[in-house]
Formats: sequence, C-alpha cells, structure tokens
Amino acid sequence: MGGGMDSQSECFIFFGLIMVLLAAAVQQMMPSPPATCVGIDLGTTFSCVAVYDDGEITVINNRGKSITPSVLFQPPDDGNLIVGEGARAAAAATLGGTLIYDAKRFIGKPYVHETVLREARGLPFEVVPGLSTVRDQLEPHLQFEAGGQRIRLSPEDVGTLVVHNLKLAAEELIGRSVENAVLAVPVGFNRKQINATKQAAVNAGFNVLRTIHEPTAAAMAYGLHTRPQVNTVMVYDIGGGTLDVSLLDLSNGIFTVMAAAGDNRLGGQDFNLVLLEHLVEVVGARMPDGSPPLTSDPEAMRALREEAERIKIELNDEADCSGRFDSDDPAETEVRLPASLAAAGPLTVDRAVFERLAAPLLERALRPVHEVLKKVEMRQEDVDELVLVGGSSRMARIRQLLRDHFGDREPNCDVSPEEAVAHGTAIQAAILTDRKKISVGATEAALHTHLEGVER
Repeated sequence: MGGGMDSQSECFIFFGLIMVLLAAAVQQMMPSPPATCVGIDLGTTFSCVAVYDDGEITVINNRGKSITPSVLFQPPDDGNLIVGEGARAAAAATLGGTLIYDAKRFIGKPYVHETVLREARGLPFEVVPGLSTVRDQLEPHLQFEAGGQRIRLSPEDVGTLVVHNLKLAAEELIGRSVENAVLAVPVGFNRKQINATKQAAVNAGFNVLRTIHEPTAAAMAYGLHTRPQVNTVMVYDIGGGTLDVSLLDLSNGIFTVMAAAGDNRLGGQDFNLVLLEHLVEVVGARMPDGSPPLTSDPEAMRALREEAERIKIELNDEADCSGRFDSDDPAETEVRLPASLAAAGPLTVDRAVFERLAAPLLERALRPVHEVLKKVEMRQEDVDELVLVGGSSRMARIRQLLRDHFGDREPNCDVSPEEAVAHGTAIQAAILTDRKKISVGATEAALHTHLEGVER
C-alpha cells in the first residue's frame, strides 16, 4: 500500500506524454485550414483588405494593386456602376458620366444643411437629404443623373459596393467563400456612423465579428502590442482626404485612445489641388493668344489633374522615413502635357516649387499633433513610438516636419502606410478566429466613445 507509482504506471504516463508531443508536432506540420476571416480598411479615398494565413499577413491585390480606390463611376448612358480601379480608369477614358467619391465623409451623419454645403463643395454630384429608416434620421444621399434618369445612393450603398469588390478579391485569393471580417473605423465616428459602416459590410455579404479603431489597428500592424517597453503611441494618419492624429495608451494589452484630433479637409487631394492650380495658371499663360480657358476643356483638366498627382508622388515618394532623399533622387520632373497643350511645353516642376505651393497645407499638418499632446498634458519626449499611416504620409516634407518636431527622432514606417490599417485588422481577425497566438491579448477600451475634437 505504498504511496509511489509502480513501473507500469510510469511507463503509461511516459508513453502518453510521447503521444501528446507527437500529435502536437504532426499538427504543426499539417497545413493550416483556409482563412475564414479578413481585415478591412474602408477608407475615404482608398480601401484595403488583408488576411492572416500560414503565419503571414497578405494584403490582397485587386487588379494588380494592394489598395482599391473607394470610388464608383456611373457611365453617362445609365450602364452598370463600375467600382474601384476600374471606375477611375473608366472616368479617365469617358466623356461625361459621374465619378462618385468621398462617400465616407457622409456615412451615418444626420443631414445638416450648412455642414453638407461645406462638405459637398466641388463634388461632381448633388448631396441631398434622404431618410434612413434604420437610424430614423435624415442623412446625406448622393444624387446624379445618367441616361435621363435621376439616381440616388446612400453612403452605405457606395460602401457596400466597394467592400463587395474587396470581398471578391479576397475570395479569389483564398479560393473559397469568406464570410467574416474585422472592420476598422475612425476614432471620431459615433455609434450611428460605426453602425452605418458595419451595415455596408453586412450588405456586402460579411458577418462583422468586430470593429476596431483605425489607429489601434495600425499600432498592431507595427507589432507594438508585443513590445512591453512601449506604452504611449502616436498614430499620424494622413490619407487622400483627411488627417487624423491619435494618442494611444497601451497597458496590460489594452489600447486606450487618450486623445485625438484631426483635419477633415487635409489630405493628398489637397496637395494635388494646389499643384493642379499651379499647372492651370502656368500652362494657360503659355498657350497661344485666343486659346479658350483651360477650365472650359474637360479633357485638358482631366489630363492636368492626373499629372498633378503624378508629380506629387514623383517628387516625394523616394524619401526615407526621416524625409531625406538620396543624392540621385529626382529634384524636379518634366510635366507631361497632352497633345492639345503641347504648345505650352516644355515645362518642369521642382521640389522647391511644390513645397512653396504646399506651405499653407504643411502648416496645418502639425496642428493636430500639438492638440493631442496638449489635451493630455504630454510632451513630445513622452511618446514612445510615432507611426505613420496613410499614403500621404509618404510626403517628404511631412516626414521632415514630424522628425523635427520630435527632436530629430525618425517616425516608424516599417509597414507600408497605405496597408497598415488593413494589416492590423487582419491580425485582429486571426486572433478572434484562433489562427494567431500572441503573448499580449491586445484589445481596446471604449470603442463606442466619440472623442471631442475630431470633426466627422
């Protein structure tokens, strides 16, 4: 009746442990099951979808590009709406028709006439009141004509078509239907705006497992949730149409948004516009006497608009994280004029001209940084990590401004800024579906909280 185990019991336990270890090893060697959940960034200007599979994040290509324009194009003859990259291409090749964009600016908002007038200025479609029976309020709807018919879409409708386009791309890559998604939303969205964004994804065929703040997703993409020495993170997110700056606290695996500020009218499109206005002025002055104004020529304006964007990218995108250029990076570029404007050439634009034109915009680019630090009574040196998000964060002068403001410390741009939010939502999707184990259970506090000072 002794208390010890006999040799037969010890052998049984030993072989049992061996079998458990062998089973675990076999499981590790077996291919992982197909992904069942993707991460989605439905942006104002561009959108992106990503998936975690076989230990890696894959940002899913759509028509050969990792980001998809958040736009629709309605042909003039009342044909089917075209989505994404195809919409931009069709708009560039078609006389007439309507390009529908910036729908995210209006999603889930109540219709307030003065606000809509300001937000809709310059858009090629009307913004009119329409009843949302789900939220029991009048909301902005987008109205345009095609084939003699008046067409009206809600911002949710636009979002649905964009997200469905992403869903098709994801399913083509994964090779099966994908039903679940984690969806990123801006910090400044209130409950109705979040629900409207979720509804767009639901209408596109997704079951939304969770929404996550865009800056939290970006911080996860950079792996900051796995670095115990990081407690305070500033996310600087400047995309095509908006600038959002958020200050996150990371404690015990929980992200909390401490403060946020932004500029709802500052993004890459605004930098394109100042270049476009410059080109119109210079090219117009060089055209022969008696030539019609460029602004009356839709084809010429379309060509110059595309050229303004190309020039901005070419003069900025070779900069490193600090905003510095190599000696062989181009400091100027030749303007590619269409045949109808050949009489105005040759013409070049250099980086100094761009920075002079952009100076008023660049001055605004640091204001939200000052605001968020002031709100929480912090200094620049209290920020452990500064991460860049959004395609416009590639601009050299913006990176230089941030580096100088933070005492010559370089911002973190290890992840492609256009893809960072989708990358982070894919990580969250993998965690929720048990495809990714992390040592820190990253989550976030009070997603529904509408933060003061972020205009939407």
